[in-house]
This record gives sequence, C-alpha cells and structure tokens, in this order.
Amino acid sequence: MLMLAGCAEQTVQTSKPLKPGDYPAILPYETSDTRAKHIGLINDIDIRTQLEQGLMEISKDYFSPTDHAFQNHKYLNYDELDASDGSRGLLGTLRDDNPNGLNPGADEDFDTGNGIVKGPILVVDLYELDFFSGSTLDGIAIGLAVPDAVEDANGNRVAITPEKMQEFLKASGTKIVSYMRERFNDVTPNVPILVAAYQLNTDENDPSKGGYIYAEYFDGTNTTDKTISQQYLLVPSAAFTESQPEMAAQFDTFRADVATILSDTTYTTGEAKIENGSVQKLTLTVTAHGKTVGEILAVIQSVREHLSIFESEKCDYKVIIKNNGDICALMDRQPDSQNVQVLTTY
Repeated sequence: MLMLAGCAEQTVQTSKPLKPGDYPAILPYETSDTRAKHIGLINDIDIRTQLEQGLMEISKDYFSPTDHAFQNHKYLNYDELDASDGSRGLLGTLRDDNPNGLNPGADEDFDTGNGIVKGPILVVDLYELDFFSGSTLDGIAIGLAVPDAVEDANGNRVAITPEKMQEFLKASGTKIVSYMRERFNDVTPNVPILVAAYQLNTDENDPSKGGYIYAEYFDGTNTTDKTISQQYLLVPSAAFTESQPEMAAQFDTFRADVATILSDTTYTTGEAKIENGSVQKLTLTVTAHGKTVGEILAVIQSVREHLSIFESEKCDYKVIIKNNGDICALMDRQPDSQNVQVLTTY
C-alpha cells in the first residue's frame, strides 16, 4: 500500500492490515531500542502484549485506522525513558537534576487514599504509538503501566484508591503532553495526544493480571477523559463464571464436546478480555498430545463446528490448537460473523 502526502506528494509505504479495522504499519518498520527496556521492566509477555495491543485498540476511538498508519517509539527512545538507577528519564524519580521524572521523589509523600507512602514507583513502564497520515504526524498514543498498590516503609501492601490514582494520572498526562510538545519539534499543539493507563494487579489472589482503567485525550487546549473497566480472566475460573455466567456455560459445553472427539485426553483452556462488563475477545487453546495427522484434522474440523456454541456476536473468538506443544492450527471468528477462518500446518 502506498500513501501520498504533502504538496510534493511524498510517497510512504505501508503494509496491508491483516483485517479491516486494523492499522497498517509504516514500512520499512523502524525497530525501537526500547524493546529491551520493556522486557526488563515487565517480564510477563502476556502483560506486555495486553499493554501494547490494548493501547492500539483504545487508539481506534481517536485515530481512525482507515486514515492512519503506525510505528512505535519514534520519539521516546531508551534514553528518554531510562530509569536504570531511578535518577534520570521519564521513568525516573522527580528531582532537581531530573525535573521530567514521572515518579514522586524519594522523600515526596503520596496519598494512596489508604495512607501516605513516601516516594513510591507509580509509573512502571511507558509505551508509545505514533500515527501518521501519509508522512505527517497526526497523533500519538502513550500507554502507562501503573500499579494498583505500593509498599510502605514497613513493606506492607497499600492499595491505591481509584480516585487517588486518577488524580495522579491526570497530573502525569498533562506533564507528558507538555514534555513532548516542548521536547520535539514535530509534536506541535496541533498533534493530538492520547494518554491511557494500564493498571497492574499486584494481588496474588486476583484472577486478572491487569487492564486499562483510564484514558485522557489532549487536542490542542481541549481535553476529554474517560474511565475504563478492563480485565483479562482465565477460562475456566470462578471469576469468569461469576462475571459471565452465560458464556461460561457455553464454554463448559464446548470443552466437553471437544473432549469427546478422541478417546484420550484433549483439553481446552482460555482467556477472556472483558471490557465494561462484556467479553470483547475470547482466546481458546486446545491441547493434545501424541496425535496423528488424521486425529488432529478431526479435532480441527470438530472445533470449527463447535464454535457455533458461543452465541455472542460482539466477541472476537480466537482458537489455537496444539499437538505435542507445536501449533498446528489457528482459527478466527470475527464479531458480527459466524464464519470461522482456519489456518493449518497440514
């Protein structure tokens, strides 16, 4: 795909999106040196995926995929984020020699709503997506990873109330936007900036690893914000059954049907992305061991048919089928469709 931009009709090459509603990538894709930073700060690949993929999904409400292509971290590179010792960069602490640090200074009090804690780390990581119309920067999305609790001086876990976290996020969003507009010539006040926050769950008993909780959109001097209720739940689980009883019952039927395809063990697990009370995405993994090609083909065909058990047409269904740990089939059923796309290695 080629996009023309500007009076000189500068040509920008982009990839073709995998499906309608996705952003095309700008080619050649420029790899950011922040990759190592992200891995070092959050080693859970599921959380990193949810952070970046979730930010891209939220961005669609502000930057249309029809009109924009993306790249990441064009501006905020490793050095801009660097907090190796907490002394510098946006991820560092606020101090005289690091006035742009997003985290409170070591002696600064932070009101969690459940008590005062000195110098907590409130911004764990930061992701950046850049959206272009042709060769023109047309928007930026910033994703912040923030905790749901911090430790006090005695090592006790202190939960942060939603109200206090939102106060912090409002102040941080304004600070980030001001920093980018002052720091980078391309980022003029005419470039809208979205700042969204993904909250990490630190409670070991919480069934969800986290989810986006807040977004604020800066367009010139105007700002709008919204709260988001998002979580990722394991399927099956008591939390999922309580949250989504109808789909949980459908999953139980689906799992039982898949288990009867072959006489020995074939089992199904999954993960549900829930936003504002409804399942947006259900990813299922069907695992088998020691099966022949014919047996796996039977599983693939049966799973494709049994996906009709799930009634919601507002959900995106993904299925991964494995044999001996190797992926042998992928399936996809898009929202508002009963058509199941299948890709196999056979």
